[in-house]
Amino acid sequence: MTEVERLGRTEAADALCRRAFVGAGCPDGGVALVAVGGYGRRELAPYSDLDLVLVHDAAVEPGPWAAELWYPLWDSGVAVDHAVRSPDQLVDLVAADLRVALSVLDLRHVAGDARLAQRVRSAVLSHWRREARVRLDELRALVDSRAELVGELAHAAVPDLKESAGGLRDATVLKALVAAWLADVPHAELRACHRSLLDVRDALHDTTGRRGDRVAPEVWPDLATRLGFTDGIAAQRHVRGLGRHISRVSRSTWRRAGAVRKPATSGVRRPALVRLRNGVAAADGEVVLDAAPGSSSDTGLLLSCAVEAAERGLLLSPVTAARLARAAGPLPEPWPEQVRALFLRLLGAGPGLPAVWEVLEETGALDSVLPEWAKVRLLPHASAVHRFTVDRHLLQTCVEAAALARRVARPEVLLVAALLHDIGKGSHGDHSHVGAQVAEGVARRMGLPDADVALVARLVRHHLLLSEAATTRDPDDPATMRLVTSAVGDRTELELLAALTEADARATADQAWTRWRAVLVGRLVERCAHALPGPAGTLEGRS
Repeated sequence: MTEVERLGRTEAADALCRRAFVGAGCPDGGVALVAVGGYGRRELAPYSDLDLVLVHDAAVEPGPWAAELWYPLWDSGVAVDHAVRSPDQLVDLVAADLRVALSVLDLRHVAGDARLAQRVRSAVLSHWRREARVRLDELRALVDSRAELVGELAHAAVPDLKESAGGLRDATVLKALVAAWLADVPHAELRACHRSLLDVRDALHDTTGRRGDRVAPEVWPDLATRLGFTDGIAAQRHVRGLGRHISRVSRSTWRRAGAVRKPATSGVRRPALVRLRNGVAAADGEVVLDAAPGSSSDTGLLLSCAVEAAERGLLLSPVTAARLARAAGPLPEPWPEQVRALFLRLLGAGPGLPAVWEVLEETGALDSVLPEWAKVRLLPHASAVHRFTVDRHLLQTCVEAAALARRVARPEVLLVAALLHDIGKGSHGDHSHVGAQVAEGVARRMGLPDADVALVARLVRHHLLLSEAATTRDPDDPATMRLVTSAVGDRTELELLAALTEADARATADQAWTRWRAVLVGRLVERCAHALPGPAGTLEGRS
């Protein structure tokens, strides 16, 4: 599955189309058959459609040949998506529908009047360059809605190689932004990821024997074999890594495109720095250093940048993160109080956390802070109910836990447990037992008090207890209550475990935290609270 094979499929399809064009008796002048979309880009997979447009000058009235052209293609067994348009009609479609615009920008002559095809291509490109700036928000909304609907290629349980955020469609959008002169991209990096993702789609078609871009869980082992990986997990990490790279390029490109929406009034445009705190500033939607730091080896400065970005919903500059990560020395153990406080703030930042965390990962900044993360990075869940990979699920659990922080007396303990509750996955043995041991080491390295270290470890060990007991046993049975109270020390711990249970379920899937499940867990928690020492907190009357 290489680019050479894709080019070979394209040449074979071109030859088939040319024979059909000649055989239908299409006129020599004023009519052209052009390829658009993936066919126009020479990206045909084994079972791809042929996206074709028969373009005719306004003075050329389509005759019977305009219909007869398609029959030989259908008879050959090829799936064809076709249309007949004049140049003006095609430009009008580009103006009316962004999806059409993104497809037609890759228009390529296949048969007939080459000068007409070139004229139409130039007209479409000129129109796009004139209108793209004012349609930027519309295009961004289209990209965002697709990501919301389909999810991220890097983290979705069932990724779509084309439609997922970070997939082939995003790479096409980036090319469109470049074609409009609104932004530039790191071409070598994007091209390498794009070609590798096309190789994966070719292998997917060959594996399944049909067209399609979604990779079902059962397909990964066979797909891994075709791609040359030892197992399905290795293949997933490869594919998801490609998606993560394209997503990162996409985010930075959109930032630059947004920055040029309004052209500079005069001179060379320089990004305005907005100082956020000592040494940290925002520029064009990214958090950067506002000057050469006096002590760039300070991990605290890196975490300060990360916190400001996550809390404000900004991007963390990869250049800044990489620079500080390279300069930072090993963290002492236990961590300094400032580093620990900033790390806890980062975990509690809310929805801005995942994107910032990803930058810390990709720039190597996370390696010295949390080396255990490598074990779960881009790791798929074994359970189909999960909508994310393990690493993304852990971050989403932090997001959900941050929203519940006011319900607990020890929000910092809740956040650490949320980050680490599945850290044992990917290891041999019960992930709760393994994770508790890992979490204990991380919490101790962070410098948490001994009592909190033990509390984090117990929360990780028992993070499934309430949900399983409430849904598989009778919550009103004294034996069920004894099962919980024998594992939980006091009401404060029960309060934390209840919040972690809810955050974990909400991060798993919409159907994982239903009203029914919430009532069952709440009833069990309330009953157990009466049998445990400690203040009532927010546990009374939960159900």
